[in-house]
Amino acid sequence: MPKPFISTRALHGLEHGLRLQIGPASLRKLLDSVDLPAGVLETPRFYVPQAHAIAFLGAVAGHVGYSNALFALGDYASVKSYGLFGEFVTEAKTFGAAMGATRDLMAFHVSNDRLSLRHEANSFRVNYHAALQNIPQYEHYAPLALAVVLSIAEPYFGRGYRRSVTLNLPKPSNVTDFEYFFGCDVRFDQPELSVVFDQAAATATRRFQTSRVVTLGEVARDAFGAAPRRLVPAVEALVRADIEGAVNIDDIARRLDMSERTLRRRLDDSGTHFRELVRRTRVDLARELLTQTDLDMNEIAQRVGYSHPSHLGRAFRELTGISPSDLRYAARNKVAGNGYL
Repeated sequence: MPKPFISTRALHGLEHGLRLQIGPASLRKLLDSVDLPAGVLETPRFYVPQAHAIAFLGAVAGHVGYSNALFALGDYASVKSYGLFGEFVTEAKTFGAAMGATRDLMAFHVSNDRLSLRHEANSFRVNYHAALQNIPQYEHYAPLALAVVLSIAEPYFGRGYRRSVTLNLPKPSNVTDFEYFFGCDVRFDQPELSVVFDQAAATATRRFQTSRVVTLGEVARDAFGAAPRRLVPAVEALVRADIEGAVNIDDIARRLDMSERTLRRRLDDSGTHFRELVRRTRVDLARELLTQTDLDMNEIAQRVGYSHPSHLGRAFRELTGISPSDLRYAARNKVAGNGYL
Protein backbone atom coordinates (compact mmCIF):
# COMPACT_ATOMS: atom_id res chain seq x y z
CA MET A 1 0.00 0.00 0.00
CA PRO A 2 1.42 3.45 -0.92
CA LYS A 3 1.69 6.11 1.72
CA PRO A 4 -1.51 8.12 2.38
CA PHE A 5 -2.71 10.83 0.02
CA ILE A 6 -4.71 13.99 0.74
CA SER A 7 -6.79 16.19 -1.54
CA THR A 8 -5.14 19.36 -2.76
CA ARG A 9 -8.24 21.20 -1.52
CA ALA A 10 -6.57 21.13 1.90
CA LEU A 11 -3.80 23.36 0.49
CA HIS A 12 -5.84 25.18 -2.15
CA GLY A 13 -8.08 26.60 0.55
CA LEU A 14 -5.03 28.13 2.22
CA GLU A 15 -3.75 29.76 -0.97
CA HIS A 16 -5.05 33.27 -0.22
CA GLY A 17 -3.41 33.33 3.19
CA LEU A 18 -0.21 31.88 1.79
CA ARG A 19 0.07 34.49 -0.93
CA LEU A 20 -0.60 37.31 1.52
CA GLN A 21 2.30 36.21 3.71
CA ILE A 22 4.73 34.61 1.27
CA GLY A 23 5.85 35.92 -2.10
CA PRO A 24 5.39 33.73 -5.21
CA ALA A 25 9.10 32.91 -5.52
CA SER A 26 9.43 31.86 -1.88
CA LEU A 27 6.21 29.87 -2.11
CA ARG A 28 7.53 27.91 -5.07
CA LYS A 29 10.75 27.22 -3.18
CA LEU A 30 8.81 25.94 -0.15
CA LEU A 31 6.74 23.63 -2.35
CA ASP A 32 9.86 22.37 -4.07
CA SER A 33 11.59 21.80 -0.72
CA VAL A 34 8.92 19.23 0.23
CA ASP A 35 8.65 17.77 -3.30
CA LEU A 36 5.19 19.12 -4.12
CA PRO A 37 4.31 20.27 -7.66
CA ALA A 38 3.98 24.04 -8.08
CA GLY A 39 0.35 23.74 -9.20
CA VAL A 40 -1.06 22.09 -6.08
CA LEU A 41 -2.30 25.42 -4.71
CA GLU A 42 -4.21 26.20 -7.89
CA THR A 43 -6.73 23.37 -7.89
CA PRO A 44 -8.75 21.58 -5.19
CA ARG A 45 -9.25 18.50 -7.33
CA PHE A 46 -6.06 16.43 -7.15
CA TYR A 47 -4.37 14.22 -4.54
CA VAL A 48 -0.80 14.48 -3.22
CA PRO A 49 1.17 12.50 -0.61
CA GLN A 50 -0.15 13.55 2.79
CA ALA A 51 3.27 13.51 4.44
CA HIS A 52 4.50 16.08 1.89
CA ALA A 53 1.49 18.32 2.57
CA ILE A 54 2.16 18.14 6.32
CA ALA A 55 5.85 18.93 5.77
CA PHE A 56 4.77 21.95 3.73
CA LEU A 57 2.72 23.31 6.65
CA GLY A 58 5.77 23.05 8.89
CA ALA A 59 7.93 24.76 6.26
CA VAL A 60 5.42 27.62 6.01
CA ALA A 61 5.36 28.12 9.78
CA GLY A 62 9.14 28.26 9.89
CA HIS A 63 9.32 30.65 6.95
CA VAL A 64 6.88 33.20 8.40
CA GLY A 65 8.19 32.83 11.96
CA TYR A 66 5.15 31.37 13.71
CA SER A 67 5.40 28.67 16.35
CA ASN A 68 2.51 26.86 14.71
CA ALA A 69 0.99 26.98 11.22
CA LEU A 70 -2.40 27.47 12.89
CA PHE A 71 -1.57 31.09 13.70
CA ALA A 72 -0.50 31.81 10.13
CA LEU A 73 -3.19 29.88 8.25
CA GLY A 74 -5.97 28.98 10.67
CA ASP A 75 -8.25 31.80 9.52
CA TYR A 76 -8.16 30.32 6.01
CA ALA A 77 -8.71 26.67 7.01
CA SER A 78 -12.37 26.41 6.11
CA VAL A 79 -14.60 23.85 4.47
CA LYS A 80 -16.07 26.76 2.47
CA SER A 81 -12.97 26.58 0.28
CA TYR A 82 -13.40 22.84 -0.31
CA GLY A 83 -15.63 23.23 -3.37
CA LEU A 84 -18.41 20.70 -3.91
CA PHE A 85 -17.20 18.63 -0.95
CA GLY A 86 -17.75 21.58 1.37
CA GLU A 87 -21.11 22.45 -0.18
CA PHE A 88 -22.34 18.88 0.17
CA VAL A 89 -21.54 18.45 3.85
CA THR A 90 -22.95 21.83 4.88
CA GLU A 91 -26.25 21.25 3.05
CA ALA A 92 -27.29 18.88 5.83
CA LYS A 93 -30.24 20.02 7.92
CA THR A 94 -28.44 19.74 11.27
CA PHE A 95 -24.84 20.07 12.41
CA GLY A 96 -24.84 16.45 13.56
CA ALA A 97 -25.92 15.37 10.08
CA ALA A 98 -23.24 17.62 8.54
CA MET A 99 -20.56 15.93 10.63
CA GLY A 100 -22.00 12.54 9.71
CA ALA A 101 -21.74 13.45 6.01
CA THR A 102 -18.14 14.62 6.54
CA ARG A 103 -17.31 11.34 8.29
CA ASP A 104 -18.82 9.34 5.43
CA LEU A 105 -17.03 11.39 2.76
CA MET A 106 -13.54 11.33 4.28
CA ALA A 107 -12.50 8.82 1.62
CA PHE A 108 -12.93 11.63 -0.94
CA HIS A 109 -10.51 13.83 1.01
CA VAL A 110 -7.77 11.68 2.51
CA SER A 111 -6.67 8.04 2.32
CA ASN A 112 -6.54 6.94 5.95
CA ASP A 113 -7.67 9.76 8.27
CA ARG A 114 -11.19 9.37 9.62
CA LEU A 115 -13.78 11.02 11.82
CA SER A 116 -15.87 9.48 14.57
CA LEU A 117 -18.80 11.05 16.41
CA ARG A 118 -19.75 10.31 19.99
CA HIS A 119 -22.81 11.42 21.92
CA GLU A 120 -21.99 11.64 25.61
CA ALA A 121 -24.10 12.55 28.64
CA ASN A 122 -24.05 16.30 28.07
CA SER A 123 -21.86 16.71 25.03
CA PHE A 124 -21.29 15.90 21.36
CA ARG A 125 -17.69 14.91 20.58
CA VAL A 126 -16.07 14.93 17.14
CA ASN A 127 -12.86 12.91 17.04
CA TYR A 128 -10.34 13.29 14.23
CA HIS A 129 -8.19 10.18 13.81
CA ALA A 130 -5.02 11.18 11.91
CA ALA A 131 -3.08 8.35 10.31
CA LEU A 132 0.26 10.19 10.34
CA GLN A 133 0.29 11.58 13.86
CA ASN A 134 3.80 10.29 14.54
CA ILE A 135 5.60 12.06 11.71
CA PRO A 136 7.54 15.35 11.94
CA GLN A 137 5.44 18.52 11.57
CA TYR A 138 2.22 16.77 12.66
CA GLU A 139 1.87 19.49 15.30
CA HIS A 140 1.06 21.94 12.48
CA TYR A 141 -1.47 19.65 10.81
CA ALA A 142 -3.52 18.61 13.85
CA PRO A 143 -4.89 22.03 14.92
CA LEU A 144 -5.57 23.03 11.32
CA ALA A 145 -7.62 19.85 10.86
CA LEU A 146 -9.74 20.87 13.85
CA ALA A 147 -10.05 24.40 12.48
CA VAL A 148 -11.71 22.90 9.40
CA VAL A 149 -14.03 20.83 11.61
CA LEU A 150 -15.06 24.00 13.44
CA SER A 151 -15.68 25.80 10.15
CA ILE A 152 -18.40 23.25 9.38
CA ALA A 153 -20.26 24.56 12.44
CA GLU A 154 -20.35 28.12 11.07
CA PRO A 155 -23.64 27.82 9.07
CA TYR A 156 -25.34 26.20 12.07
CA PHE A 157 -24.31 28.14 15.17
CA GLY A 158 -21.12 30.08 14.48
CA ARG A 159 -18.74 29.91 17.43
CA GLY A 160 -21.38 28.77 19.91
CA TYR A 161 -21.73 25.43 21.69
CA ARG A 162 -18.02 24.65 21.67
CA ARG A 163 -16.68 23.44 25.02
CA SER A 164 -13.14 22.36 24.44
CA VAL A 165 -10.51 21.28 21.97
CA THR A 166 -8.22 18.38 22.83
CA LEU A 167 -4.91 17.85 21.07
CA ASN A 168 -2.69 14.78 21.11
CA LEU A 169 0.35 17.07 21.19
CA PRO A 170 2.81 18.04 23.92
CA LYS A 171 1.77 21.15 25.82
CA PRO A 172 3.49 24.24 24.33
CA SER A 173 4.42 27.44 26.10
CA ASN A 174 1.73 29.47 24.32
CA VAL A 175 -1.49 27.70 25.34
CA THR A 176 -3.26 31.08 25.57
CA ASP A 177 -2.72 31.67 21.84
CA PHE A 178 -4.45 28.40 21.04
CA GLU A 179 -7.34 29.24 23.38
CA TYR A 180 -7.71 32.64 21.75
CA PHE A 181 -7.88 31.10 18.30
CA PHE A 182 -10.30 28.32 19.16
CA GLY A 183 -12.41 30.41 21.55
CA CYS A 184 -12.63 27.69 24.17
CA ASP A 185 -10.58 25.60 26.58
CA VAL A 186 -7.68 23.81 24.86
CA ARG A 187 -6.13 20.72 26.42
CA PHE A 188 -2.85 19.16 25.37
CA ASP A 189 -1.26 15.75 26.02
CA GLN A 190 -4.63 14.10 25.34
CA PRO A 191 -5.17 10.69 23.75
CA GLU A 192 -7.54 12.07 21.11
CA LEU A 193 -7.65 14.92 18.63
CA SER A 194 -11.16 16.24 19.08
CA VAL A 195 -13.65 19.05 19.50
CA VAL A 196 -16.24 18.79 22.26
CA PHE A 197 -19.55 20.65 21.85
CA ASP A 198 -22.61 21.01 24.03
CA GLN A 199 -25.11 18.24 23.29
CA ALA A 200 -27.45 20.81 21.69
CA ALA A 201 -24.95 21.35 18.88
CA ALA A 202 -25.83 18.03 17.27
CA THR A 203 -29.41 19.11 16.55
CA ALA A 204 -28.69 22.75 15.69
CA THR A 205 -30.15 23.58 12.26
CA ARG A 206 -28.80 25.71 9.43
CA ARG A 207 -29.40 29.42 9.87
CA PHE A 208 -29.80 29.93 6.11
CA GLN A 209 -30.99 27.61 3.36
CA THR A 210 -28.71 26.68 0.46
CA SER A 211 -29.53 27.78 -3.08
CA ARG A 212 -28.65 24.48 -4.77
CA VAL A 213 -28.33 20.83 -3.94
CA VAL A 214 -25.01 19.05 -4.52
CA THR A 215 -25.18 15.31 -5.13
CA LEU A 216 -22.80 12.65 -3.93
CA GLY A 217 -22.06 11.79 -7.57
CA GLU A 218 -20.93 15.37 -8.20
CA VAL A 219 -18.58 15.19 -5.22
CA ALA A 220 -17.08 11.91 -6.44
CA ARG A 221 -16.56 13.18 -10.00
CA ASP A 222 -15.13 16.46 -8.77
CA ALA A 223 -12.57 14.59 -6.67
CA PHE A 224 -11.65 12.05 -9.39
CA GLY A 225 -12.89 9.35 -7.05
CA ALA A 226 -11.66 8.44 -3.59
CA ALA A 227 -8.20 9.21 -2.24
CA PRO A 228 -5.70 6.59 -3.48
CA ARG A 229 -5.04 3.55 -1.31
CA ARG A 230 -3.43 1.33 -3.95
CA LEU A 231 -0.41 1.77 -6.21
CA VAL A 232 -1.95 2.42 -9.63
CA PRO A 233 -4.44 5.06 -8.38
CA ALA A 234 -1.58 6.66 -6.41
CA VAL A 235 0.57 6.94 -9.54
CA GLU A 236 -2.40 8.32 -11.51
CA ALA A 237 -2.96 10.92 -8.78
CA LEU A 238 0.66 12.06 -8.91
CA VAL A 239 0.55 12.27 -12.71
CA ARG A 240 -2.64 14.38 -12.57
CA ALA A 241 -1.13 16.72 -9.97
CA ASP A 242 1.81 17.52 -12.28
CA ILE A 243 0.12 16.95 -15.64
CA GLU A 244 1.21 20.19 -17.30
CA GLY A 245 4.87 19.44 -16.70
CA ALA A 246 7.18 16.78 -18.04
CA VAL A 247 5.88 13.79 -16.09
CA ASN A 248 8.90 11.72 -15.10
CA ILE A 249 8.81 8.24 -13.61
CA ASP A 250 11.85 9.03 -11.45
CA ASP A 251 9.94 11.92 -9.81
CA ILE A 252 6.85 9.77 -9.30
CA ALA A 253 8.91 6.95 -7.78
CA ARG A 254 10.68 9.34 -5.41
CA ARG A 255 7.36 10.71 -4.15
CA LEU A 256 6.27 7.14 -3.47
CA ASP A 257 9.53 6.37 -1.62
CA MET A 258 10.67 3.70 -4.05
CA SER A 259 13.19 3.32 -6.85
CA GLU A 260 12.28 3.81 -10.49
CA ARG A 261 13.04 0.14 -11.15
CA THR A 262 10.77 -1.01 -8.33
CA LEU A 263 7.93 1.20 -9.51
CA ARG A 264 8.20 -0.11 -13.07
CA ARG A 265 8.21 -3.70 -11.82
CA ARG A 266 5.20 -3.19 -9.58
CA LEU A 267 3.27 -1.46 -12.35
CA ASP A 268 4.15 -4.28 -14.72
CA ASP A 269 2.95 -6.80 -12.13
CA SER A 270 -0.39 -5.00 -12.05
CA GLY A 271 -0.68 -5.11 -15.84
CA THR A 272 0.01 -1.38 -16.24
CA HIS A 273 2.82 0.37 -18.09
CA PHE A 274 3.85 3.83 -16.95
CA ARG A 275 3.81 5.43 -20.40
CA GLU A 276 0.31 4.18 -21.11
CA LEU A 277 -0.88 5.23 -17.66
CA VAL A 278 0.34 8.77 -18.33
CA ARG A 279 -1.28 8.85 -21.76
CA ARG A 280 -4.61 7.59 -20.39
CA THR A 281 -4.53 10.17 -17.59
CA ARG A 282 -3.87 12.98 -20.06
CA VAL A 283 -6.77 11.87 -22.27
CA ASP A 284 -9.12 11.52 -19.29
CA LEU A 285 -8.39 15.10 -18.24
CA ALA A 286 -8.75 16.33 -21.82
CA ARG A 287 -12.13 14.61 -22.06
CA GLU A 288 -13.33 16.47 -19.02
CA LEU A 289 -12.11 19.83 -20.32
CA LEU A 290 -13.74 19.18 -23.70
CA THR A 291 -17.13 18.40 -22.19
CA GLN A 292 -17.19 20.85 -19.29
CA THR A 293 -15.36 23.96 -20.55
CA ASP A 294 -15.17 26.18 -23.63
CA LEU A 295 -11.37 26.16 -23.76
CA ASP A 296 -9.94 25.90 -27.26
CA MET A 297 -7.91 22.91 -28.35
CA ASN A 298 -4.56 24.67 -27.96
CA GLU A 299 -5.29 25.50 -24.32
CA ILE A 300 -6.61 22.02 -23.56
CA ALA A 301 -3.58 20.36 -25.14
CA GLN A 302 -1.23 22.51 -23.05
CA ARG A 303 -3.19 21.89 -19.85
CA VAL A 304 -2.89 18.13 -20.20
CA GLY A 305 0.77 18.18 -21.19
CA TYR A 306 0.78 18.00 -25.00
CA SER A 307 2.89 20.47 -26.98
CA HIS A 308 0.45 20.54 -29.93
CA PRO A 309 -3.28 19.77 -30.40
CA SER A 310 -2.43 17.19 -33.07
CA HIS A 311 -0.53 15.12 -30.49
CA LEU A 312 -3.54 15.19 -28.18
CA GLY A 313 -5.85 14.33 -31.10
CA ARG A 314 -3.80 11.26 -32.02
CA ALA A 315 -3.76 9.90 -28.46
CA PHE A 316 -7.42 10.74 -27.98
CA ARG A 317 -8.55 8.83 -31.08
CA GLU A 318 -6.39 5.82 -30.22
CA LEU A 319 -7.87 5.53 -26.71
CA THR A 320 -11.49 6.56 -27.30
CA GLY A 321 -12.14 5.85 -30.97
CA ILE A 322 -13.35 9.39 -31.64
CA SER A 323 -11.71 12.76 -32.15
CA PRO A 324 -11.72 15.54 -29.54
CA SER A 325 -13.90 17.72 -31.78
CA ASP A 326 -16.43 14.90 -32.21
CA LEU A 327 -16.63 14.45 -28.45
CA ARG A 328 -17.19 18.17 -27.89
CA TYR A 329 -19.90 18.23 -30.58
CA ALA A 330 -21.62 15.24 -28.97
CA ALA A 331 -21.43 16.85 -25.52
CA ARG A 332 -22.95 20.09 -26.74
CA ASN A 333 -25.77 18.22 -28.41
CA LYS A 334 -26.35 15.96 -25.41
CA VAL A 335 -25.43 12.84 -27.39
CA ALA A 336 -23.72 9.92 -25.67
CA GLY A 337 -20.73 10.12 -28.00
CA ASN A 338 -20.02 6.36 -28.20
CA GLY A 339 -20.17 6.10 -24.43
CA TYR A 340 -17.36 8.52 -23.72
CA LEU A 341 -19.37 11.37 -22.18
